[in-house]
Amino acid sequence: MLGLFSNPYILAILIYLTALVGVGYYKSRIVKTGEDFMVAGRTLHWWVLVGTLLATWMGSGSLFGSAGLGYRNGMAGLWSSAGAWAGIVLIYFIARRIRNFGKVTVPDIFEARYGRVSSVLATIATIIAYLTIVSYQFRGGGNVLHFITQGTEAEISVQAGIVITALFAIAYTALAGMLSVVYTDVVNGVLMVLGVFATVFFMVGAVGGMDEIVMYAEAAGKWELFGNWANERTGASSGPIVAISFLIPTMLLLMGDANMYQRIFSAKDGNAAQKAVFFWVIGVVVLESAVYFVGLTGAVAADQGLIPELFAGGAADVAGNRSEYIIPTLAISEYMPLVLGMTLVATMMAIIVSTADSFLLVPATNLTRDVVQRFIAPDMSSRAIVFMSRGWVLLLGLIAYLLVDQFPTILTAAYTAYLVYGTSITPALLAAFLWKRATAAGAIASILTGATVTLVWTFWMSDQAWFSSLHPFLQEVTYPAVVLSILALVGVSLATPRPHRSRWEPFFGG
Repeated sequence: MLGLFSNPYILAILIYLTALVGVGYYKSRIVKTGEDFMVAGRTLHWWVLVGTLLATWMGSGSLFGSAGLGYRNGMAGLWSSAGAWAGIVLIYFIARRIRNFGKVTVPDIFEARYGRVSSVLATIATIIAYLTIVSYQFRGGGNVLHFITQGTEAEISVQAGIVITALFAIAYTALAGMLSVVYTDVVNGVLMVLGVFATVFFMVGAVGGMDEIVMYAEAAGKWELFGNWANERTGASSGPIVAISFLIPTMLLLMGDANMYQRIFSAKDGNAAQKAVFFWVIGVVVLESAVYFVGLTGAVAADQGLIPELFAGGAADVAGNRSEYIIPTLAISEYMPLVLGMTLVATMMAIIVSTADSFLLVPATNLTRDVVQRFIAPDMSSRAIVFMSRGWVLLLGLIAYLLVDQFPTILTAAYTAYLVYGTSITPALLAAFLWKRATAAGAIASILTGATVTLVWTFWMSDQAWFSSLHPFLQEVTYPAVVLSILALVGVSLATPRPHRSRWEPFFGG
C-alpha cells in the first residue's frame, strides 16, 4: 500500500480526485430539487457550459480510440472527429430554440413532439448506448491505473483499476448530479487543455521538430487525406468509404447527444446556450486535433526507438494491438519530464471521470423523469426525485460495469454506442426541430429501424461466412443503419396523416 503512495503518478491522480470530491461536496449542499440535480437549476453561464460540454465530449474514446487512430493512420483519423465538428455547427443554429423549449431530457422532447411510445423507445435506446459508453470509461480508467503501476511492487491489475474507477465515478455522480458535474468539468476542461498541449509541444521537440514528423508521416502513408485504412479493415473497403464511416457515427451521436441537450437546457437563457455552443466547437476542433497529433508524434517516437513499438501491424489487427495506449505510454516514458507526465496522467483521469459521470447522469435522469414520474409516481416530492435519481445512478453504474468486457477494444465499443444512439435517436430528434411533417409513426419506425439494423449488423451479420462477399459499402454498418433509419422516418411520416399544428408549433418558435 505504501508503494502506491510513493508512485508520483498515483499521487497526481489522488490530488486531482481529492479536489474533485471537494468541489462535488460543496455543490452537493446546494442540491434541493430535481431540477437542481438534473439541469443545475437552469442557471449556468456560457463559460461554464463551454467547459462542461468540452469535458463531456472528450472521453476515453478520444484518449484511447482517437489517439490510437492518430498513431496508426495519422491525421486522416480526424475524419472521425470531423463528424462531431459538423454536428456542433448544426446545433449552433438551433441551440436557442432548444433552450427556450425548456425541457429536461431528450425523451421529454420526443413525448411533446411524437407521443409517449416514442419517448419510451428513446429512453431505452439512450440507456443501451450510454451504458456502453460508461463501460468503456471504466475500462479506460482501469487501463490507466494498470499502466502507471505496471512492474512496481504495488501493481494494480486492469480489473482492479476498473473497479476503482467505477466506484469513484458512480459515487461522485450520485453525490450532487448536474451541479457538481458541470463545475468540476470546467476544471477538467482546463486540465485537458494544459496537459494535451504541453505534451504536443514537448513531443514535437523530442522527435526532432515538424519536418521530422512530416517526413515520417509521408513515408508511412499517414499524411494523406483518407489515410491508410488497411489497419482498420480487411477486404476491398476503400479509403473514402472507411473514412466517412468513421465520420457519420460521431456526427449523429453529437447532433442527438442527450448530454448536450441536457446542458443546453441548463443554460440560464437562449443567448448563453448559443454562445456556449459557438466556443465549444472551437475548443473541440483544437483539442481533438491535438490528441490525434499526440498519437502521430507517438508513432514517430516509436519509429525512432524512443518508446516501444505499440502496433503489431497487419491488416485489421485492431483487437490485438496496443496503439490505443499511446498516451499512457508517453506519460510514463523516461523521456517525458516527471511533472509533465504527472499532469498528463491527471488529464487522463479528468477525461475519463468527466465523461463517465455525464453519461451516467443522463439515463438516471431519463428513468426518474421519463419513466417513474411519468407513469408511476407523477407527484413525487423534490426530495424523493433526488433520492430516486441517485438510486438509478448506483444501479446503472453496476450494469455498466458488467458490460466492460463485451467489446474487444474501446474504439469498437465507442462506435457501436455511437451508432445505436445516432441512428435510432438523432434523425427523429432533429426532425422535431427542422421538419414539420415528421409524424409519431415515422419517429417510432426510425428508432426501431436504426437500433435493430446496427445491432444485427454488428453482432450477427458480421460473423456470417457470406458477410465478406457483400459490397464494401454494406460491410460498413454505418451506411445501411443511417440510410434505412432516415428512409423509415421520411417514408412512414409521408405515408401517415400530418401531425396537428399543436405538435410541431412549439418547436419552431424563438
